[in-house]
Amino acid sequence: MAEGAAVQAVNQMPPAPGGDGGVLLRERFMVYPGRPLPELNSPNAMAYAAEDRRGGRPVFALALSPDLPVRLNTIQAMKGQPFNAVLPLVDYDFVLWPPLQRQIVLVIFERPAGGRVVSSLEDTFTPMSDNDYQKIILKPLTQGLEEMKGRGVVHRGIRPTNLFFMDAERTRPVFGECVSAPPAYDQPIICETIESAMARPEGRGPGTYADDMYAFGVTLLFLLIGHRPGSAKGNELLRAKITAGSFAALTGEARFSLGMIEVLRGLLIDTPEMRWDLDGVKMWLAGRRLSPLLAKPEKRAQRPFRFCGAEVVSRRELAHMLAANWEQAAGPVMDGQVEVWLRRSLDEKALAEAVADQVRAASFSASGGNGQTTDTVVARVCMLLDPHGPLRYKSASFFLDALGPMLAVATMRQKDVRIIAECILREVPEGWLEAQPAFDPAFVQTMAHVKTIRGYLRQSQPGFGVERCLYELNESLPCLSPLVLSDYVLDIEDLLPALDAAAKRMDGKSWPADRHIIAFVAARFNFDVDKQINALNSTQADTSALGLLSLLAVLQWRLGPEVLHGLSGWIGGLVGPIISSYHNRDVRRRLEREVPKLVRKGSLPDLYNTLDDVEERQKDLDGFAWAKAEYAGADQEILDLENDTTTRDAQAQRVGQQTAAIMSVMIGLITICVLLAMQLW
Repeated sequence: MAEGAAVQAVNQMPPAPGGDGGVLLRERFMVYPGRPLPELNSPNAMAYAAEDRRGGRPVFALALSPDLPVRLNTIQAMKGQPFNAVLPLVDYDFVLWPPLQRQIVLVIFERPAGGRVVSSLEDTFTPMSDNDYQKIILKPLTQGLEEMKGRGVVHRGIRPTNLFFMDAERTRPVFGECVSAPPAYDQPIICETIESAMARPEGRGPGTYADDMYAFGVTLLFLLIGHRPGSAKGNELLRAKITAGSFAALTGEARFSLGMIEVLRGLLIDTPEMRWDLDGVKMWLAGRRLSPLLAKPEKRAQRPFRFCGAEVVSRRELAHMLAANWEQAAGPVMDGQVEVWLRRSLDEKALAEAVADQVRAASFSASGGNGQTTDTVVARVCMLLDPHGPLRYKSASFFLDALGPMLAVATMRQKDVRIIAECILREVPEGWLEAQPAFDPAFVQTMAHVKTIRGYLRQSQPGFGVERCLYELNESLPCLSPLVLSDYVLDIEDLLPALDAAAKRMDGKSWPADRHIIAFVAARFNFDVDKQINALNSTQADTSALGLLSLLAVLQWRLGPEVLHGLSGWIGGLVGPIISSYHNRDVRRRLEREVPKLVRKGSLPDLYNTLDDVEERQKDLDGFAWAKAEYAGADQEILDLENDTTTRDAQAQRVGQQTAAIMSVMIGLITICVLLAMQLW
């Protein structure tokens, strides 16, 4: 619960100036940030006084933590429903919360007049008689389970500390809220099945009605005996459940009537298929006694396996210990100790051979092949030992249907997501699916989904990566970009207005789109924007800027609003590279004059169409091509002239030499003739 305490510390920031100044929700409910109700808090949500301005029933508000994904679909399914044994959820909305100066989800509940049944699992009280217990506790809460099932709601938050009395006389119990955190995130190990308790809180997944029935059984046991069931806590309790079974580990030496053994044994059985459902409980309440259920005990080894100072005697317990001590797990797995123990002590020859195959795959990898890494081998061995348990890889432990909350919690609470991504990239989920003892047709869809997510992870550029996976896997997750974080942008239609408002407080030289915004658009926008994202990721400044403008322009064109003055001004300051990409100086000057006018108009499509006009682009390219050709011709002419001058000089020199030679001969002949004539005379 350390994380829950951290969120409480955040939500308990001093209220904004104004004291009891309320926050109005849906023009009906007034919520008072300065008036907390700690007795109604949830582990990761704070309760505050509220009033219904239309009168009627008393209400209170739950301020959900902004750094956890909320169960918005469950909120919508429960809103306004006439529950009798579930805390009625009256309404909800996204509001600006003064203590945090950001938008959060506020949920309005009917206020329970009798308060919480117990405030802590360490509370003790005098148990009721069997008759009063069945009348006041068992029958009403069974009705609550039936109400939720009728509306398709799996609670995943059933525990003794999440029960309230709606009446001041404390005779009408109800289940508390189940929307403030991912499914089972706030559940203590004692209230979770063995499989679920082995996963991280955010990795337990939506679960099934069988999980709720188990938690219901633990809650009934607590209220029946008047104190915390079982003698162990935390991880020791989980090991006790694995070795002895939940019923034995939780009841221990507790004293209660024989008449209650049957219903508790039916609800706390560890095999989901054998666990009582609502019909079983209702038949028991009607007086029909069923045959006692006995879970098939897990096969125990003839000799224990010694690991990290402990002795384990079953496959599931060994898988749990290996995962809990990951750094030490590679040794006994890779050197064959686990295989030998499975063969000799458990007589599990087929399983031992499967483990040996995984070790050989790692050896093949080490010798230069394409086999598995050591971490992957340990993960797959854990799955083989306990196929019903969660997917385990290093410090991550989760079910595949909880991959979305795993990534969301890690991102929102600024934890390292690399282990989760590495798990997917190394194809560990395939190992979990292959280890399942029975084929489920849903596995085909699950596998296709995992492959799609892996494809996003393999691409690191904006629009893909972990951010894209976040929004693909979490429909109720708002955009986590710092640019719009305070506005709780859940729907794609709200993104541009939020960016328009952000323009007033952001540096004009920064980009109005980061990895989260681009991934959010790619995942939530029902329009193909791959071309825009590819352009945006270009290394050329003009192409990248044009891709950004095109992406936001398409959003405004498709979704509105018609005018975005702030965002247009922001974008207008970043279009310099686009203008510079034109070759014609007159065009550049004209665009520089027109951009401010278009910015004042507030239309990104108009700005884009002006800056990337197809005809203007073609004309510019044609003109540039003609100019290049003309320049090349002139350059060639100059070159030719230069070459002609050199040729003429050579020719002149040759002619001069020839003329000089002829003149010399003529002068010589004339001289000879003159001399001869003088002699004759």
